[in-house]
Amino acid sequence: MQLQDDSNPDFVAEVVQLYFEDSVQKIERMGAMLSSPAPDFRELDQLVHQFKGSSASLGASTIAQLCVRMREGCQTHNQQMCAALLGQLRDSYLLLKDRLDTFMSLEQQRKQLMAGLG
Repeated sequence: MQLQDDSNPDFVAEVVQLYFEDSVQKIERMGAMLSSPAPDFRELDQLVHQFKGSSASLGASTIAQLCVRMREGCQTHNQQMCAALLGQLRDSYLLLKDRLDTFMSLEQQRKQLMAGLG
């Protein structure tokens, strides 16, 4: 199975870019919610659930698993646990972004080389 073909050669890059943009917004929003003295855990849980889904769809299993744990913290209204897990989510997200940025850069170089050969 292929994610992209000649009709949309930038499909994967576009999906990854959308994930990054959406993730930054979600992580910032989670941080803002958790900085409140009384966060809305129901709303936070929904946001974490969305982030888990998009991360799992991209294959970011570490982030998805952290989201599962953070949802447990939301369900028990454990603000300290959620804040600690958000820190781990940020770290994992930054690592994933760094790795995917490198991959996408190499893929772009490969495409340019292939275009030069063709």
